Amino acid sequence: MKPIKILVCLPLILFLTACDRESETIEGAGTGREAVPTATTNPSPSFADQANAGEELYNTSCAACHGQNLEGTPVGPIISGESFFTTWALQSPVDFYNYTRANMPPGDNEGITEEDYFNITAYVMRSNGVADSNPTLTSDADYPLATNVPGAGAFIAQQSGSQSESPTGVIRSGTVENFTPVTDAMLRDPNPADWLMIRRTYDAHSYSPLDQINAQNVDELRLEWIWSMHDGDSEPSPLVYGGVIYLINTSNIIQALDGETGELIWEHHAGPADSEDMRNIAIYDDKIIHATTDARLLALDALTGEPVWETQIADNSRGFENSSGPIVADGKVIQGLAGCSRYIEDPCFISAHSADTGELEWRFNTVAESGEPGGDTWGNIDDLFRAGGETWITGSYDPELNLTYWGTAQQKPWMPASRSLSIYDAGLFTNSTVAVNVDNGDLGWHFQHVPAEALDLDEVFERVLVDRGDDKYVFSNGKHGILWKHDRVTGDFVSHVETVFQNAFTDIDPNTGEVTYRQDIQNAQIDQWISVCPSTAGGKDWHSMSYHEPTANLIMPLSQSCLEISAREVPLVEGAGGTAANRRWFEMPGSNGNMGKLAAFNVDTMTETWSYEQRAAFLTGAVSTAGNLVFVGDLDRRFRAFDARNGEILWETRLGTSVQGHPVTFAINGKQYLAVTTAMGARGVSPRTVPRVVAPDVRHPNNGNALYVFALPER
Repeated sequence: MKPIKILVCLPLILFLTACDRESETIEGAGTGREAVPTATTNPSPSFADQANAGEELYNTSCAACHGQNLEGTPVGPIISGESFFTTWALQSPVDFYNYTRANMPPGDNEGITEEDYFNITAYVMRSNGVADSNPTLTSDADYPLATNVPGAGAFIAQQSGSQSESPTGVIRSGTVENFTPVTDAMLRDPNPADWLMIRRTYDAHSYSPLDQINAQNVDELRLEWIWSMHDGDSEPSPLVYGGVIYLINTSNIIQALDGETGELIWEHHAGPADSEDMRNIAIYDDKIIHATTDARLLALDALTGEPVWETQIADNSRGFENSSGPIVADGKVIQGLAGCSRYIEDPCFISAHSADTGELEWRFNTVAESGEPGGDTWGNIDDLFRAGGETWITGSYDPELNLTYWGTAQQKPWMPASRSLSIYDAGLFTNSTVAVNVDNGDLGWHFQHVPAEALDLDEVFERVLVDRGDDKYVFSNGKHGILWKHDRVTGDFVSHVETVFQNAFTDIDPNTGEVTYRQDIQNAQIDQWISVCPSTAGGKDWHSMSYHEPTANLIMPLSQSCLEISAREVPLVEGAGGTAANRRWFEMPGSNGNMGKLAAFNVDTMTETWSYEQRAAFLTGAVSTAGNLVFVGDLDRRFRAFDARNGEILWETRLGTSVQGHPVTFAINGKQYLAVTTAMGARGVSPRTVPRVVAPDVRHPNNGNALYVFALPER
């Protein structure tokens, strides 16, 4: 059963001002478009009748955000003219109907009928040149939306042809010279000059021992070179090995660049060319290992970019996808999975594959099924209706314990009332830390941070492994903004600290970590609005924290905003599910309008050491160094160096557009470099959507994906 899903690759993605990426899958979708009810009446209205009725509905429900003439406003983009035509010409009217019905308006769609949505679709189509002779819109309107725009035939033919001709394989050939295969020992103890995986090391410290650039001289940093990347959604974490940068782009494109000069060595396109983001890739032996957005796993020759092997992780036609890549542990490629929000037979899982062949070695299901451990935590619903548990952020690894640590996302749909469960149906192993044996995929231990999560606030992000004397800990922070500290051998709860204001829980037990929701959240029903802080942007989101070893501080980018959310009704039928909630956002009380917060917390005392707040949201991970620096970038195009000891700003520059991704630092021939990306999107998710609502005055160009590399001047 294929989800009804729109491939949005141009600025109209901003039309989705109220949904996370997963809400592109529509609750109640069946085996194709036949599940969409026909909105015609008897007698059937004409297209012109629909458009006339839709004009009034648009003015009531849409114009406040998108303008009286569809011209756009600061909180809603233009939905007319060239940008609309280019994006939607080849999509069907039913696609546009499904898209708007699932996600619009951002606050609430109560009282807007299926017929109303068809009428609004007709009005938008006519406003963009579709003739009144267009057929009446029904669920059978499965043809290019621009079919009946006078003169559009040639454009449709041209666009159809160009979409089918997206090249795959090695697009630019070349060879990396003097390559030495990457071993397990090198991954466990990397050369300080290299950055061999996302967050640099297995323990996810995002810390570099390099100190040539330091607190005393960082104000002398200058730009060395820029590399323009492919346009589209992007949150990249480059790898650097032996002076070569391996850079993941949008649309499943990998480039190998000379780290000193920025010259392209080779470029590989895996497809699909969907303009979606992939955060990271892995390197092992002589291979670059690459998960794709359509849930495949590939190995490329690190020297040339030529394919070595390929395997399918999960069936993309059933909604499965990926936005983060793997970690390689003991010769196994360990990969998460996303797109698990629908009611289908297949659950979400973490999988391990042979690094030599791609062959599947084991799977660990993150949703417990009937008769399995944890299977009794899903109420009495059938396995078919147990959804969620995505692992959309790459895990970490302890070679001594032989455990890999992953965070899991929440149950789907987002709110208990929508999923026909109660607040007491915990739903293992969602919203948990799971420690999984690397040899066989067995569960070592788990801790569920928020059972029966009810607000789209997941705990899926990186697990940071820290040793303090003989004690071994794992730290995590999720959208609730709570920093959790656990014994990583046993999973036992140690302590916690709230890093931003939260009012979802009335109590967090200091001895067990057990949370207690507010009573109104526990009792929330369909169409009942709940107000809560923080919002779906966090707290903390995918922007990774850094463990600064010299100060024993975890330094983390945080976000401050709040949320109103109400559940939509979802039937317990195969193919339904999705996320199913209305959402709207507002400024966090006490924040003075500052969405961005960078804060340091001592891992021993679990107290805040220092913090810095600003209007613009932070959109990169944090990277700290032995030079007592921490680097981070933001929505307002600023890339800064802070003193890791006290939070003082020591250097800043302003780049071409929003600074987004994962900064890295590396060395070539004894010279330290610093690299960071500017990027768009993922434009339908909360870290990008919420700032447009809460801080619309912070603006940036809507293109400009690029890699910027800095260094100190030669002496």
